[in-house]
Amino acid sequence: MTVPTEDAGRGRLESQRDGAARPAMPVKVRRLAVTSVVLFWAVQLTLMLVVGLPLLDSVLLAVLLVAVPGLSVAQLPLIAGAPVERLPAYWSSIATLWLLGTACWFVGTREGGAAAIGLVSMPWLALTVWTGALVLGGLLTILVFRAVALWSGIEESPMVRRLLPRTHEERHAFGALSVAAGFGEEISYRGYALSVLVPVLGVPGAVLLTSGVFGVLHGYQGVLGIFRTGVMGGMLAWGFLASGSLWPPIIAHALIDLVAGLWLGERLLSPEPLLGVRGASAINPFER
Repeated sequence: MTVPTEDAGRGRLESQRDGAARPAMPVKVRRLAVTSVVLFWAVQLTLMLVVGLPLLDSVLLAVLLVAVPGLSVAQLPLIAGAPVERLPAYWSSIATLWLLGTACWFVGTREGGAAAIGLVSMPWLALTVWTGALVLGGLLTILVFRAVALWSGIEESPMVRRLLPRTHEERHAFGALSVAAGFGEEISYRGYALSVLVPVLGVPGAVLLTSGVFGVLHGYQGVLGIFRTGVMGGMLAWGFLASGSLWPPIIAHALIDLVAGLWLGERLLSPEPLLGVRGASAINPFER
């Protein structure tokens, strides 16, 4: 029989302490990660081998439709209740959005140019009218879901309020984030993904799929936010297809985020529940 030495015992104790300091990844997160990997390759291979899309398009679409939303959902249990550092969150999101948008711009325009992803000019009057209509529609969508929340008792995710800018520096960074979202998300999910999927799924199928994924991307806003952003994604897709240009959705998306985040803020969200009988759930930090 081998007798463990004092040093070996000390090493095991230190290893145990290190393990306690670094908690294992939650089972739910591991399952979501495994599911996302399997689904990613299933979608990529189906798009390439069955649908017949080029390798580059099949990989990029699988990233947009599976990898990015999968990562968004998998991180929810990790950020629940965690303190929010708004500036790092803003800048990391800005970098991700520009990276996705740039990748989709390069891949989507490699054959048909900018027109292939809807980046075509239009008369100023038409651009103004379409953009104004989409901004109005987006703000009305937020108000409708606010009313739904009040009627149904569904609470707004606390994460939404925690991410609203508070300081002067945060407001500037949030403005940059709004512009990045307008360009990055619209080029990725409307200009590129929608344009590639319409010949495959038809207009209704492509709009439903991309808008649903767009909603899941905003999972940190909770169930209410997923449906709200999904509906808004469908509205922006309609604006793109009906106007024939991606510029109205890009500008409208940025303006909606700016208005909702910098000026109207909490007035567009459902009221916070009062402490009392439902106090425990009201102060429980989240979810999205």
